[in-house]
Amino acid sequence: MPMSMSRAPQLRGGSSFYATVSFVAKPELKVNVVEPHRKAIFVLCVSVLPLMICTGIVYTILSIYLVDELGFSKSTVGALFALGAGMGAVLSPFIGKASDRYGRKPILIGAAAAFLCVFASYAFLTETWQYILIMTGEGVAWVSIGTGAMAYIADISPSKERGRSLSVYEATWNIGWVLGPLTGGVLADSIGFQRTFLVGTSVIAVSIALLAFVVKETSGARAQAQING
Repeated sequence: MPMSMSRAPQLRGGSSFYATVSFVAKPELKVNVVEPHRKAIFVLCVSVLPLMICTGIVYTILSIYLVDELGFSKSTVGALFALGAGMGAVLSPFIGKASDRYGRKPILIGAAAAFLCVFASYAFLTETWQYILIMTGEGVAWVSIGTGAMAYIADISPSKERGRSLSVYEATWNIGWVLGPLTGGVLADSIGFQRTFLVGTSVIAVSIALLAFVVKETSGARAQAQING
């Protein structure tokens, strides 16, 4: 163990002294390098951002569309949204188990594809029973995208940075819900509800492509090793 004080040899005349010894460490050259897990999280957030924007577009106008255009009662609309959330709550444990077994990417891609089908169908469905079926699928898509993304982040984030990493994902979600509602209202006024739903599906297609071809799998030790170089 290094000491800052060392005993000096005894001087002539019997006197002695303590000499202070200072050790100066040579500064190390620091190079700013983006850590692999941060890069992977950034890529994930960029990939899901179009999907988040689309959900903001669609859910801003969907209830208005159902009431004003299709004549649904407000209580029916509330029940439909509750159905979707309820299905997500029931199936959430099974989705999490599936992501552990089959990987994060299949869950994320499947969720985005389900959203694409759901949002496209909004442009054509007219009956209550049809919306009951499609909102069930919507609930599964919601829980899948959330579960898959958070599991992905937990896989590769060091424990001391896990909160920071999740906050970056949450910020991405909120950015989508800033841009989405603004865009959805403008589009609905300009081109109508049904065309707005179809525009949303094209935005989701961007997310599907990025998730499929850019985002790397993280489930399993081998996948994590590949991400971390």
